[in-house]
Amino acid sequence: MMRRDRRQDAVKPRAPIAPRSAASMENGARMMGRGVTPALAIAASLLVAVPGLASAEPYLAGFVGAAFTENKGLETTQTNNPLSVNGVSFLDGTFKNIDFDTSVVFGGKIGYYFDHPVLGGNFGLELEVYHFEPDVASQTVTFSGTARTIFGTTLPQEFRATIQKADIDVTAIGLNLLYRLELDQSDNFPHGRFQPYAGVGLGLFIATLSTTTTPFDTNKSIDDTDVQPGGQLLVGARFFLSPHIALFAEYKFIQTAEFSFRFQESATALGQPATETARDQADLTQHQLMAGVGFHW
Repeated sequence: MMRRDRRQDAVKPRAPIAPRSAASMENGARMMGRGVTPALAIAASLLVAVPGLASAEPYLAGFVGAAFTENKGLETTQTNNPLSVNGVSFLDGTFKNIDFDTSVVFGGKIGYYFDHPVLGGNFGLELEVYHFEPDVASQTVTFSGTARTIFGTTLPQEFRATIQKADIDVTAIGLNLLYRLELDQSDNFPHGRFQPYAGVGLGLFIATLSTTTTPFDTNKSIDDTDVQPGGQLLVGARFFLSPHIALFAEYKFIQTAEFSFRFQESATALGQPATETARDQADLTQHQLMAGVGFHW
């Protein structure tokens, strides 16, 4: 993960995030299959079963787009269990300004709008589930804190280090409160053919971070999953192709709480038994642009 300094030997710090294993990808697929589809199916049955909701224009929608994650620092500090081998700390500080790849985001929505008009529009509720993977390419970043080599040499307080390629999987389940305007109304489109809307929501974000140990003679893949709350703001517009089919475009801003990933793995380093432990912490700030199609009753 770190390149050898020309003046001194440096420990190879474990990358805070690294390639996911095949098992991790299978787990993510199972999580999507077992969590996303049942959640939308249950919500759909509720909308159909409750007369008051069914009369208030329920809808189903699917979408795809791009997710742009802001650069972040990743902490591996003494307070949060720094990277250590056999209890000896090698990294205690922060990797600064890590760059995340632009990710594809996809998901589905189910919701309804209330019939009661408010200021020329309607309020609505919406349940959505979506998935994105803000991967991290191999890159050189600044590490600030305390670091030493495996030979005990102390490194400068701040230096450049290369982190490995990485993968992060995130699945979110959100509930949004929406408000729409009903423009271009007609007999065929009583709620308006063009509908600008805005909303605010809360969600649960299920994040899996996969990485690889680096101090060992033969390194191993390790991963951990954490669930944290987050908030989101959204704005968009919907255009009806027919009384029941609509296209929409949407922008969404997301801010999560801080994720905490714990790792512990045993192997050999320089031929001797060794155990690596660490806890990495970071939050996500993201901007999403997406488009989709919906069916309205």
